[in-house]
Parts: sequence; C-alpha cells; structure tokens
Amino acid sequence: MRKFLFVLLLIPLQFFSQSDTNFGWLPKINLSSRIASEIKWVNSIEVREVLFDEEYQFTHNLLDVSSIVSFKTNLNQSFNIGYIVRFDKKETVHRFVQQYNFIGNINSLKLAHRLGFEQHFPSKSKSFYRARYRATLQKPLNGEKVDVKEFYVKLGNEYVYNFTDENLEIRVSPYLGYRLSEKDKLEFGLEYRGSSLVDEFNKHRLWLRTTWYISL
Repeated sequence: MRKFLFVLLLIPLQFFSQSDTNFGWLPKINLSSRIASEIKWVNSIEVREVLFDEEYQFTHNLLDVSSIVSFKTNLNQSFNIGYIVRFDKKETVHRFVQQYNFIGNINSLKLAHRLGFEQHFPSKSKSFYRARYRATLQKPLNGEKVDVKEFYVKLGNEYVYNFTDENLEIRVSPYLGYRLSEKDKLEFGLEYRGSSLVDEFNKHRLWLRTTWYISL
C-alpha cells in the first residue's frame, strides 16, 4: 500500500510542465438506496476545485448534482437512466444519461464494464452528445473479498468521445479504497484526463478524487 500511495503523490509533478495543464480536487458524496428488489436509486453531489491552472490557486469551478435509477436485469448486468445538472461560472448544463453495466469476477478480481451515452443541453451554448466506455479492475488487499475495515485497490480506464467536436478524451484513474462499514466505503486517488487526442493531444487535467459511497 505504501508503494501505491507513493505513486499517487509523484504523478502530478510530471504534468505541470505540459502545455494547457491544470490540477484540482473532486470531492464527491454518493448516496444510494434500494426502492425495489431489482431497482436502486443513486444520488450524488460532486464539487470541482481548481488548485493549479498556470499558477497555484484555489478556485471553485463547478457543482454537479445527479440522480440515477439503476435497473438490475440479472446477477451481473444492469441499466441506468439518469439526469445530471451542472452549475459552473458561465452557465447551467442539463445532462441526460443512459448506461449499460456488466460485472465479472475472476477469483478475487472484479472487472466492471460500463457503456454510456449522454445528451448535454447548456443554457447559453449549443447542445452536444457523447459516448463513453469505462473498464475498472478492483482487487482486495487482503483475502478473496473486501471485508469491513479492509483496503482494496481499483484501476479505471475510460474513453469519452464527443460527437459534436469529434474530440476523444482518455481517463486513467488509480484508487485506494477502504470499507468503513457494511453501509459505506471511501475511495481516494488520482484521475488523469488527456483530451484533444484526435488533433494534438495537448490538454492535460489531473484531479485528486475523494468519494464517499453511502448505502441507505
């Protein structure tokens, strides 16, 4: 675990020398509750704080509020339908999302896939549409499963394509998680975002993520 934390601390340093680079913090609270045996309601609040953009600073950037309903179709698959509203400095963005999730297990490894489509409707600019694919790999640091008061590691890789400006973005995110109780867990780590892949690949974003998952 010490080696994992050491890597998380070193990664931000190499990006400050890149063009169009910033670094920030993404704290998030995720609340979920089961409204039926196969239906789950998930609500979240996420804040974006910019810590570095050409110079060191601490600036509030935006707020995301989401509400998603998840329908479980069988043991390993589910469909999500939801709505996200984003409040930033310039405008309000309304987003509708549709997602398909598939989870597989290989011994102690949990591999999750998510394919999603989004429709964005900003209040002051033109609409745009995106497709996303994300794969995450999770492994407990002790034993075959994550028990209460135990740590786990998770590695995520996501690709986001904007159909409107034909831009492809890649996201890579290593996390360290801790199971606080049967009802909640905490994850923290880094999320790197590289965009403008189709043209110059010259936009780099690095976020420190902290997420608290709570099951009601």
